[in-house]
Amino acid sequence: MRHICTRCFRTSVDGNLWCQEKYCPAEESPEILDHGDWIGDIEIVNLIAVLRSAALYEARRNEHKILLKISHSGFQEKLKQEAKLLYQLQQKRRHPMLPVLLPPYEQASLKDMPYGKTVYDGKTKYYEVFEHAQGEVLRSLLIKNPQPWYQNVGWLMISLSDVIAYLHQAGKLHFCLSPDILLVRFDKQGIPRVLLFDLGIADTPQNLEQIWDKHFTPPAYTAPEIIEMKGKVGPGTDVYGLGLILYEMLAGHPAYEYHLARDEDLYADILHKRPAPSGRADLKNIPEIADRAIQKDYNTRQKDILTFAKELQANFPRVPVEKKPFRINWRVTAILMGTAMAVSLLLALAVIIQG
Repeated sequence: MRHICTRCFRTSVDGNLWCQEKYCPAEESPEILDHGDWIGDIEIVNLIAVLRSAALYEARRNEHKILLKISHSGFQEKLKQEAKLLYQLQQKRRHPMLPVLLPPYEQASLKDMPYGKTVYDGKTKYYEVFEHAQGEVLRSLLIKNPQPWYQNVGWLMISLSDVIAYLHQAGKLHFCLSPDILLVRFDKQGIPRVLLFDLGIADTPQNLEQIWDKHFTPPAYTAPEIIEMKGKVGPGTDVYGLGLILYEMLAGHPAYEYHLARDEDLYADILHKRPAPSGRADLKNIPEIADRAIQKDYNTRQKDILTFAKELQANFPRVPVEKKPFRINWRVTAILMGTAMAVSLLLALAVIIQG
C-alpha cells in the first residue's frame, strides 16, 4: 500500500509523505493499493488512474479480469450515487461509452447492491466493480503525444459528446470533465474508442452548491461559474469541460497550466485570464469551436452538447462503426459437422445396400 498526493503525485511507501511545496496537502494523500493486495475477494493487478476522489484499478476476481474503482476517504457518497445512477442507466439502455457495472460480490444482486464495502487496514472502503475494458487514460496518452492526429481528436470528441449528451437526456450533468477520467483504446482500424469511467457530480444544477467539493475535479478544469458559485450553471458548463479537452489536444498543452500551481492561483487565472490561441492555423473552424466552448461567459458558448457535437460533425467525417472480431460459434459448428457426418454415413450405407 502506498500514499500518493493527488496534486503533485509524489509517492510514499511508508505513509510518511512530505512535499516541499507549502500548499501541497500531503498529509491528506489517499492510500493506494499495490499489485497483489486484496479487497475482499478481489485481487489488485495494476493501478490505472488516481483521481482526487477515487482510484481505478485493473483487478481480478475468480480469474476474471475486472475494473475496480475505490473511493478515497471522504468521497464515499459520490461513489454510492454514481453506482446507483449507473445501475439505473443500465436498466434502460447500456451506453457503449459508460462502464458496465457488475455486482460487488459474486452472489450479490446488482439491484440491491450496486456498490460494495469492506474493511481494509482498519478502514471501511467503498468500491464499484466494472466489466473489464482495455485502454489508457487520456492524460497518459497526452503526456506521450501532446498533439494527437487531428482526425483522432475529432472522433474522440464526437464520441465523448455523445455520452455526455446521454447523461443530459437522463437529467444529469457531469460538471467534472477532464482528460483524467477517460479511458481510451484504439481498435484494429486505429479508431479511438473512449470510456467515461467517472460520472462527476451526475446531478442537477439545483443541487450543485450543496454537494460540490473542489476535490471532485482538478482546479484547471473547473468552470468559472462553479468557482464563483453564481450566475448560470447548466449544459453549457459541460460544454466548457469538453472545450478544455478539445483545446488541450489541439494546442498540445492545457488551457491553464497547472503543474505545481496552487488551487487558488488556478482559480484566479480561470476567472481573469484568457488562454492563448491554440496556434492551429493548419485547421479550419475547429480551433474556433474550442475557443467558443471555453469562453468565461456562459451565454457565449455553444448552448448545449448537441450544438457542440454538430459543429464538430460538420468538420470531421463520421466516426467509423467498430468492426467486431469474427467469432466461431462452436456449438453451431459442432451441429453442422455432426449433421454432415450423419449424412455421409447414410450415403455410405445406401451405396453398400445397393451394391
